[in-house]
Amino acid sequence: MTIFLQILLSFFLTEASANSCSQHNPMAADVPLCPAGGSKLLSENFPIMAATVSDDMGGPRYVKEYVTKVLKAQSQKPPQFFLAVTDETWDEVVREIKKQAPNQATAQQWISGLSRVKTNSRWNWQQDYFESFFDAKTGKPVLREVQGYGRHGNAFADLIKQSSKDCSFQEGQKLTNNPYKSGHSGGNIEAVNGLCLIGSDHFEGDEWDRYAKVTCENPAMAVLTPSDFLSVGHTDEFFKTLKDPTQKAPCDFSLAFASPKKGLDLLKKNPQGRAFDFSHLTPDEALARMSQTPYTYICQEFSYSKALKNNGGNPEKSREKRSRGVSQFLFEIILPPVSAGATVQPLKDAESRRMQEYLERISEGGIDDPALERSRREEKYARLNRRRALMRQSGMIKSSSSIQDAMDCYNMTNKDLADLIEEDFEFKEFNASIEEATQKFKKELLAKVKKSYPQCSPKTVELPDLFIGEMDYDSNTPKYVNGSADSIFPNPTNGDIVEDTFILPEPVNPAFKADIDSSIKGLGLKTDYIDTHFAHSMNGNLHCSSHTMRYCRPQGGTK
Repeated sequence: MTIFLQILLSFFLTEASANSCSQHNPMAADVPLCPAGGSKLLSENFPIMAATVSDDMGGPRYVKEYVTKVLKAQSQKPPQFFLAVTDETWDEVVREIKKQAPNQATAQQWISGLSRVKTNSRWNWQQDYFESFFDAKTGKPVLREVQGYGRHGNAFADLIKQSSKDCSFQEGQKLTNNPYKSGHSGGNIEAVNGLCLIGSDHFEGDEWDRYAKVTCENPAMAVLTPSDFLSVGHTDEFFKTLKDPTQKAPCDFSLAFASPKKGLDLLKKNPQGRAFDFSHLTPDEALARMSQTPYTYICQEFSYSKALKNNGGNPEKSREKRSRGVSQFLFEIILPPVSAGATVQPLKDAESRRMQEYLERISEGGIDDPALERSRREEKYARLNRRRALMRQSGMIKSSSSIQDAMDCYNMTNKDLADLIEEDFEFKEFNASIEEATQKFKKELLAKVKKSYPQCSPKTVELPDLFIGEMDYDSNTPKYVNGSADSIFPNPTNGDIVEDTFILPEPVNPAFKADIDSSIKGLGLKTDYIDTHFAHSMNGNLHCSSHTMRYCRPQGGTK
């Protein structure tokens, strides 16, 4: 009988019981008041009642890391977790909680707050197929599905079924749109208290105005963000509302913006540092990443630049390359064929020695050089593939499938990357164009915040990032080509605020990471990181691959 009871108790603790939501009382006096007069969106300075995550792309490693890091950051009143996962992942999460919890009682409490979402649609992009709002009467989350998103199957229906059962969450009206575009996704919708931010991505005519009316409810509180430069143009890729623990509500927030200028400045200030650091991976995993997007774009540009220099060309005059066409220019500079790797001066740090020892141990078969995937930006990918083919054909690069070429790229210093950007006018001007757009947005947002919350003076921080894409030189004022930008590094704004901790993607660049740590600490917050390459390689990241459901205290309510 005793064994039977133990088995029964274990079952309830590991899957059937769900009690974390009951610990969160929206009427409690310490819960921030719901924003009045604006949208019914909540920014990330509000507390989390529940979160959802899937193992669709990141597998068990990502889910258990995300869950345990969130639990540690919000350990006193942990959120409920709705996990769209396999049996294997569920078991791994439970084991990891038992391992990470400070004691058995805490482990049991954390495990009892896990809810299994029974679904055949374990969609990774949990941020995009729905958005969380709040009920003005109860302060609890209301979930609204993005109409037309389509790719998530029954994920929303199954989530609503489980969350309504365990936490009494309600389903709200769909976020209607016709036709669906990427800009309608939840990742393109952010908030700053009562302000409702929607990116400009892919909207034409009055489409943004119509969607803002549906989403923000009060058009006066709607704010346009310049998300149109991104290939996946979502606001969370370059902006984040952070918490300010030194201020009282409603002023307990700060604002973070991605900054290419800061990224380039950091490369110059730390010239000998590694541009890319995958020292936590095995050598074959590290080199494989350099052959995947977005790093493969940089490797191609790096190879092109080296080949150009070896053939007597000057990357600073690459305007000629752009105006006359890549193919013509390449053929004209090919005099004798020279290997692009000839000018590489290998780094002598421990990571380079580790990789070199690895190369000496393996066969000369090389690593795969997969064709670049096609997408709606087919012209861009066609151009990159043409360039690679021409360079291979001419001998400017001996073999684009060579593992040594990938290692040369992996061993780039910050100076190498900074030189690559500054010597190619389009690369440099592209990032400058994005910086101009984000700085303009920052100025406009601060003015809107001051008008809506005159008592608040939020702190701001710029987080380093760099992008690769195309410039439009046919317009009167040259600017980025809409939808062409990919972030080279994991977007530093694409994370989750959990209590006083900012959980964000592993930055890959050590100089960037040190700066992010310093900047976030200056806001009174802590940082924690997760390796999210699985999402970054698909133009998304941590915030895209999770969804926190927050709550607030209704106006006039305490209990």
